[in-house]
Amino acid sequence: MVFDKTEKTFSVHTIVQAFDYCPLAAIRKPHEEQYPFWQLFYVSRGEMKILREKKEETVSAGQVLFRPPGKKSVMLYPDDCTLYVGIIDFISYSEKMNFFPEQPIALDGKEKAVLAELIKEAKIFCRDPEAHPLHAELISSGLENFLIRLYGRLSGVFESAGEAEKSNTKNSMSEKVRRINDILQARRFSSVTIEEIATMLNESPNILMKCYKKEMHESIMEHFLNLKIQTAKTLIFSGTMNFTEISDFLGFSSVNYFSRFFKKRVGVTLTEYSRQSGGYDE
Repeated sequence: MVFDKTEKTFSVHTIVQAFDYCPLAAIRKPHEEQYPFWQLFYVSRGEMKILREKKEETVSAGQVLFRPPGKKSVMLYPDDCTLYVGIIDFISYSEKMNFFPEQPIALDGKEKAVLAELIKEAKIFCRDPEAHPLHAELISSGLENFLIRLYGRLSGVFESAGEAEKSNTKNSMSEKVRRINDILQARRFSSVTIEEIATMLNESPNILMKCYKKEMHESIMEHFLNLKIQTAKTLIFSGTMNFTEISDFLGFSSVNYFSRFFKKRVGVTLTEYSRQSGGYDE
């Protein structure tokens, strides 16, 4: 098959700075930060927190977080300095960047490998950005490749290379938690209860909840609701359904309830998010 690449989905113009997976040498005093460029955080070990508009998010091992330009937030680092995090600051004017949620995103195995290599290369580049133009092009193309791969999986174009997962500090996940996530993924278009999941797995509801919370750092139902939000964002961005159809598709009792639910968890209305992402506008 022959094709002509006429337009890029993502274009990275500048790599501003990059840091690799080093533990923090000293505790950084929390303070509000705001930058005119995108920031990508990837946690490879431990966990960190980000505070935005009084809402705190935890970024665990195996997850990536995007901080949009111009957005104020406070990074909260662990006291014991066990955090290993890679950071890339970059400039991109691509509208598709607004597709990525501001919540942490769990990466699959291939995405982790691509990003790990990219961060190492980017750090070398930032030491001597004038060394050779080819190196700058390599880093820029590598980040674009990662963004395309992540965007493709989240939008349903690509299959996941192994289940995208929120890892614990050992970067592993028990079979029990994997099975829970499979059930949540399959039922995200309807509803499910803890009791139903417990029956399917022949386990005690309390044991499941404790096990899941320990490994995933959030409750089962919180993860389920996040799946619904992520799916809603993808459908809005695709422009193939209106808000009422998306509400019905995701099993909400009414579009009004869906609208309130979305605004509460995302911070903007359905219409506002649609305009930002270039999707359907009802």
